[in-house]
Amino acid sequence: MSRTNNQSNILNQKIGIAGCGEMGYPMLKVLLQNNVNATGHDIKASDNFKDFGNKYIPSKSDFFIKNDVILTIVRDTKETEDLLVNNDKFLLKKHATILICSTLPITYILNLKKKLPDHFILIDTPMSGSTIKAKEGTLTFMVGGKNDEVQNIMPLLNILGDNILHIGDFGKGMSVKLLNNFIAASSVLATRNVLSQLHDFGLTEKQLLDVIKCSTGDNWFAQNYDTLNWSKENFDKTNTMGILEKDLLSYLESKSKNDKNLTIDNYENSIVEGIKNIPKIP
Repeated sequence: MSRTNNQSNILNQKIGIAGCGEMGYPMLKVLLQNNVNATGHDIKASDNFKDFGNKYIPSKSDFFIKNDVILTIVRDTKETEDLLVNNDKFLLKKHATILICSTLPITYILNLKKKLPDHFILIDTPMSGSTIKAKEGTLTFMVGGKNDEVQNIMPLLNILGDNILHIGDFGKGMSVKLLNNFIAASSVLATRNVLSQLHDFGLTEKQLLDVIKCSTGDNWFAQNYDTLNWSKENFDKTNTMGILEKDLLSYLESKSKNDKNLTIDNYENSIVEGIKNIPKIP
């Protein structure tokens, strides 16, 4: 079968979501609700996915044998490497379309492309939005890849999101995501910082957030503060604050090392340290 025919109709292919966590779990539900032939896989125990029935495949080998379109939504480079590279069953496949939905360093995904077979299609499709957006199928995807390959996956992405932005060639989607996440993390830190000082100024949380949401301090984190299940988290490597730190480090790793600006470098490092020491909410 030719590569073109393999790409002919993405929704007629068998689609797998690898990494059924905070985002992957609701995304798989959305696909199944839209009658897409989709299955999920995760490193967590099968008991966590009983409601998927036979649409959850606990064996990594069986999962990759079954599916030819894979959305990878695992945590970091190590889990991505274990999933895609240290996987003989997968590497022996005759064809595969891989959508990288995780937030990873540019340096890593460019190297990953070299490690995978040439006949595999690799597209970076990092996403933005909360678990709520994943449940609603209203995520934003920033896409990097060849135009024909991106057009082929559009019907799938349009089920999962309502903002699908083709940024450019492979890697450009991830580039935008890393920059966007730096801004987002900075807003999280700034908002949590002022919320931790409310008592010094004799204000309530509601008084401050009501003003932020309609004035110059407005940001996504403040707008969604009451609905995000992680907005009051303290830092832990395993929670969302830990993911923010990981994304910030991915951004720093991807930056050019040629143009040094000590002031900016110190500022960026301070954001990383700030997230690791995020002020507690009274």
